[in-house]
Amino acid sequence: MSSQPHWSDRARAVLPAGGFGNFDPDIIIREGHGSRVWDEDGNEFIDYPIGSGPMLLGHGHPEVRDVVLSQLDKSMTFFANNAAGIELAEEICRAVPAAERVRYVTSGGEAYMYALRLARAYTGRDKS
Repeated sequence: MSSQPHWSDRARAVLPAGGFGNFDPDIIIREGHGSRVWDEDGNEFIDYPIGSGPMLLGHGHPEVRDVVLSQLDKSMTFFANNAAGIELAEEICRAVPAAERVRYVTSGGEAYMYALRLARAYTGRDKS
């Protein structure tokens, strides 16, 4: 248990059940490098879910960090088409033979909604 009840108390005041919903809310992660994370007390853990997926190469991977830092001068995200997004879609389509096209979404709920719309369009049905 964290010796920083201050963080846990603060979390309980603003988060349901005091946490993000997946792990012990008393473990407050401070930083990560590679496949490991450290909590506010300095305890080291292997990050098996690796940041819930997006850090496939680990926390703070030098090549990823360099690309992210170079992008920050240009902006952080665009809602409209952009060259980097198109290049990424091309790479995904090349790497995943079943992926003929890519749709970027911001949440699992949005992805689910698009999957339902696609299934309804394909089957011609408007209900399950």
